[in-house]
Amino acid sequence: MFKRYLFNSIAQIFFPFFLVLFFIASVVLLISIAGITLVVKMNFVDLMIVFLYLLPGTIFFIIPMTFFASCVLGLSRLAYDYELLVFFSLGVSPKKILRFFIPISFLITFVLLAFSLALIPLSKSAYSDFIAEKRTKIDVNVRPGEFGQKLGDWLVYIDGADGNNYEGLVLFSGVDLGQESFVVAQKGKVENLEGVFKMSLENGDAYFAKDQEIKKINFKEMAIQSELKKINLSSYDLWDYWESAFNGKKSQARRFAQAILTSLFPLASLFLIPLFGIANPRFQKNLSYVYVLASIVVYFGLVHILSENTPFLGIFLMPIAFLCFSYYFYRKKILEVY
Repeated sequence: MFKRYLFNSIAQIFFPFFLVLFFIASVVLLISIAGITLVVKMNFVDLMIVFLYLLPGTIFFIIPMTFFASCVLGLSRLAYDYELLVFFSLGVSPKKILRFFIPISFLITFVLLAFSLALIPLSKSAYSDFIAEKRTKIDVNVRPGEFGQKLGDWLVYIDGADGNNYEGLVLFSGVDLGQESFVVAQKGKVENLEGVFKMSLENGDAYFAKDQEIKKINFKEMAIQSELKKINLSSYDLWDYWESAFNGKKSQARRFAQAILTSLFPLASLFLIPLFGIANPRFQKNLSYVYVLASIVVYFGLVHILSENTPFLGIFLMPIAFLCFSYYFYRKKILEVY
């Protein structure tokens, strides 16, 4: 009876919190996805596919914060409604309350580890493959008069467009031809040759800069081909994907540390739930919101610092230190009082 009552109290806070944060994160995600349509044409179905590919990374950060906040605030609401005092008078101890959160925290941590170590890398790979496939179809969306648009490795500006036929082209690339290249053409056409961009240009000038020299070429016709490469990652490559974190790749080590430490947050903050949630409403003010916000800021601030400087040492030391620190105050403030 007590466990069901406590679960309902937490669920009433968790789901509204989760839905609000999910809605805000989804709006931000859709705005970022909209930037892709400046280069690649996508219909509504394509946008939803991209949204689903990027969704695991968003949910991954929402779950631990929402879980911790809902547990503390749900317990705190019972305390300040004098319901928790009734349970204490019936023989329910803080240890029994803590035991209720232990299996849930392990379950949330397991889910977060599955997200961070498998689902997120695979979804990012699927996203990269999807965008690469759209680009190989030359389903581009280059708009006249706009800067910063790309065709393959080329930055492109055009004066006018009729399908894949363009007028007044200006192209720049520092990668595609192995040197800085600047091309101006009166007309141009884009074709797809089995995943290879072919830009057929007419009547223009080309400038090539290399080794402090600039060469100019006048042309009536020029063809530029640019092959698009796909980034492939399957479930069998996950080990190789994370192995680079242990082979001196600093950026991957940082990602690995952030993934593990974020996943361990529900367990590392286990003793903080009764510490911030259990209170005597007669003598204590309800500052649970402040405690929740401060704990999240401190923990994830330390995650950022440690993952940047000592990622592997932080994985072992930070959760243990956080757990021991919170247990000390839990024992002093809760167990000895209640």
